[in-house]
Amino acid sequence: MSETLTYSNPRLRAVIEDWPIGANKRGPATFYIERNSRGERAVRTTIGAPKKLTYARKARIVDGSDGRTYIAELSMMYHHISIMRGDMKFEHETVFDGDPRYPALVALFDGEAAA
Repeated sequence: MSETLTYSNPRLRAVIEDWPIGANKRGPATFYIERNSRGERAVRTTIGAPKKLTYARKARIVDGSDGRTYIAELSMMYHHISIMRGDMKFEHETVFDGDPRYPALVALFDGEAAA
């Protein structure tokens, strides 16, 4: 990874109107954070079945400095933050507590994020 990204605008819900939905088509995608006794996880719905990530201690939908949508997840057991790509297929990066960006990323989970 050549560019170090920053993340901002933590929220519990987001609608992206021009999301790729396959076969060169685009349409709306709704992202939201599902919360229950097991923790929090991101869910994305388009035209098919919802795509769900595994549970984390906390999760937020965030904007990357590259203009893309990401999911930030605070690990359940380990002290790291996973940044998932918006397509929810792959992890973009893992940020550990020794990284200088870690305190700013932990702050994304403070308080109630925008709905």
